[in-house]
Amino acid sequence: MNVNDRMIKDAIYKELKMTRARFHSLLASLSEQDFQNQSLNLGWTNGEILAHMTFGFMIVNILLPMARLWGRLPRSSSKWFAWLLNALTGPFNWINAVGARGQGRLFAHNRIGNIFDRVYFSLLKKINSIKDDEWQRGMYYPTKWDSNFDEFMTLEKLFHYSVIHFNFHLTQIARSDP
Repeated sequence: MNVNDRMIKDAIYKELKMTRARFHSLLASLSEQDFQNQSLNLGWTNGEILAHMTFGFMIVNILLPMARLWGRLPRSSSKWFAWLLNALTGPFNWINAVGARGQGRLFAHNRIGNIFDRVYFSLLKKINSIKDDEWQRGMYYPTKWDSNFDEFMTLEKLFHYSVIHFNFHLTQIARSDP
């Protein structure tokens, strides 16, 4: 492993570890009632936001095999796929909203920490599976689906995405007055 690849892995590990600590600190600061309360994102509860933030980590597990496959092909080969997904933004937004509501119920206050940890540890294993020559490979993404997606994202950027997504939604958690 060359020095640059070790630095990439170390930076991702550190970033994920800090985000995990922030997630658990946030979760511990929310009572069951806070979890059920309206968030600052209209139409979503705090619990639904936390579930959606967790899903931001889950999606990396889903996207990684595709990004690895597209990354072996010529760079422009995934552009049509991103275009197709962008064309389906309306249905995606509906599914994303319904999914967060369902996840908010399924990922209850007393379970979401364990769910987050399982996803977190699976990402750590996946980091170790990335070969040195893969980090700068990637694919095009549907930027209309998420403003946190770049048009083209490398595997390195894909791992950073989960943290960027987490930080974006962190400001939407509503706090009850003491």
